[in-house]
Amino acid sequence: MSDSGISVDAKYFVRSFIRFLAKQIDQPTFNEDSRESIEVAIQCLENVYDLGEGDDAAATGGESSVKKEDDPRNHVDLYELYCNTYVEVSPERKQEAEGLKNEGNRLMKEEKYQEALNTYTKAINLDATNPVFYCNRAAAYSRLGDYVRAADDCRMALRHDPNYSKAWGRLGLAYSKMNEHKQAVTAYQNAIRLEPDNQDYKNNLGVSQQFLEERSRNPGAAAGGAGANPLGNIDFASVINNPDMVQMATRMMSDPAMHNILGQLGGMNNMDALLETGRRLAMQMSSENPELFNNVARQMEQAGINLPRNNPPNPDGNQQPPPAPPSS
Repeated sequence: MSDSGISVDAKYFVRSFIRFLAKQIDQPTFNEDSRESIEVAIQCLENVYDLGEGDDAAATGGESSVKKEDDPRNHVDLYELYCNTYVEVSPERKQEAEGLKNEGNRLMKEEKYQEALNTYTKAINLDATNPVFYCNRAAAYSRLGDYVRAADDCRMALRHDPNYSKAWGRLGLAYSKMNEHKQAVTAYQNAIRLEPDNQDYKNNLGVSQQFLEERSRNPGAAAGGAGANPLGNIDFASVINNPDMVQMATRMMSDPAMHNILGQLGGMNNMDALLETGRRLAMQMSSENPELFNNVARQMEQAGINLPRNNPPNPDGNQQPPPAPPSS
């Protein structure tokens, strides 16, 4: 049955695939039953996409004024495109893709992460066989706070090169950012297996292992049920209604420096930047009223959230911060 919502381009695409199937019928590797199955598949596709044999109007989605032979979309060889992109990439395409990768690296240094991501994507479109392109785009996704896609790109890089240590390391970082530390440990161990002297991988492995140890000591935080939400154990009402807290908040909001910190939130588009602002706010609270700050910190630690005390921010963006359970 025909579907009026099928686009013209979709019909051209399916017709190109049908041409591929038609060529397969003549292959000597198929027996009679297989050839018959291919013919049935072609008939089903033609029926669903309303592609009647020799019907110019159907082939162009109703554009009867355009003949099949005159439209370049009817001369696209999908299998050739697949081979050129994923199997046998021409030297010219490889060279162009390499140039785009270098451009993406430059944009990353300039902290233009979205532009870098788009450039790496163009490189992948030209040469989808190069694992470096996926790994570099994973770094851009991580900088933008999209750790799910970063992990996807790392896994794609590893499909092309299972011994790509940097892809394993960045996969571990993406997993740790998503609080999937068990998978992060495996990824870091693979990275260290390939680069035994890389101290960054060892440090990050230690962070994830420490997190898992803390989680094992407090299983309620990782399991469903009452302990699944540690913030639920904090008495926020008493904190908010505390006169000292109200007074401190009033003083902080009248401080021009605090206005500057809060004003930066509007331009932040990744979790690392938000967490850094949170640390700066916590430092300000600690200096304003250490006793009140320590009281709030104790409540959070009793709920299973171990806050780092007096830990300066790590200047190396590749390193993991001290272990802390996921923030809400």
